[in-house]
Amino acid sequence: MKTLFTSKSINSTLILCFGYLAFLVGSSCVQEQLPDLYESCPPPRAANAIDLKVLYLPYINNTYSKSTDTVDSKDFQVVLELEPELLSENSTGSSQLGRAFALSCLPIYDFRNISNIAITLTESYGELQAGSDISYLFENFEGIRLSEIRDFRKFDRLIGLSFKGNISNNSQLKTRTFLFLKNGNQIVVNSSSPILKLN
Repeated sequence: MKTLFTSKSINSTLILCFGYLAFLVGSSCVQEQLPDLYESCPPPRAANAIDLKVLYLPYINNTYSKSTDTVDSKDFQVVLELEPELLSENSTGSSQLGRAFALSCLPIYDFRNISNIAITLTESYGELQAGSDISYLFENFEGIRLSEIRDFRKFDRLIGLSFKGNISNNSQLKTRTFLFLKNGNQIVVNSSSPILKLN
């Protein structure tokens, strides 16, 4: 009986010690790692934009909306997809070896060759005449107008833009998007939005 009691006591003590140790290690990891989730993302990669696509939300069944689709105006967004050409790997890349980056990290680019991006109408829309620059009517998720964006040093290759103009029922935006490059060249894309319906 004495041996059994001692064995139970030792087991209980060991379980208690290991449990406490696991608690200390776990809380230490949480305290050290959580603030670093975003700081551990790699810096933007130096790149040139070499192509542009104009896509439309909503994104349904793994497909962007087409010009023949009819979509609710509240779900409508323009997505500009930039094709990056990497100039070099990050200078800090060697020091990052063996470091695990957060799952929330998305590839971010420092686009060196973009001057600005503009959207114009190829056909009249409501009171807006064909040829009008409507860049000021598009805003990114931070509420910054496309016409005001000049800094492309920390950019995702996908730029989501909400249209802030007046939408007419069963209408389409027919646009020409310009990607202006610092060397004076332009990449131009003509596109038509899906048919926009009001609630």
